[in-house]
Amino acid sequence: MGDKYKVAVGSSDGETVDTHFGHAESFIVFEVDEETGGFEESEIRNVTAGCAGGECGAEGKASDEAPLEAVAAALSDVDYVLVARIGPHAVRALAKHNVTAFDIVLPIGEAISKLTEFRKKMKARQSQKKS
Repeated sequence: MGDKYKVAVGSSDGETVDTHFGHAESFIVFEVDEETGGFEESEIRNVTAGCAGGECGAEGKASDEAPLEAVAAALSDVDYVLVARIGPHAVRALAKHNVTAFDIVLPIGEAISKLTEFRKKMKARQSQKKS
């Protein structure tokens, strides 16, 4: 087994990445083997949805950003978040915790495979730049 990384997935059915970040009341956390791309569910992480009444951290409304910050803090130990949609305020809140977010609508296995491919390509690029 190689190094592992963690992915939090927004899913309404446990099979598809299909939930808006701000509407998610839970995330499925997976541990992914960097080398093989294999993954397994490690937990369900319950959160209080970050968007209330359709407002998701609108500009100038710091109080609206607080719920998104709370969700980001709850996911601060993961490396990536995969959701169907995510706004710029949530992306910034996650980035403060060094968490990268992607919006994608696919079956969970396919989404994690694409993420693993992306990581491999990024590492190859970094290796080329160092050479």
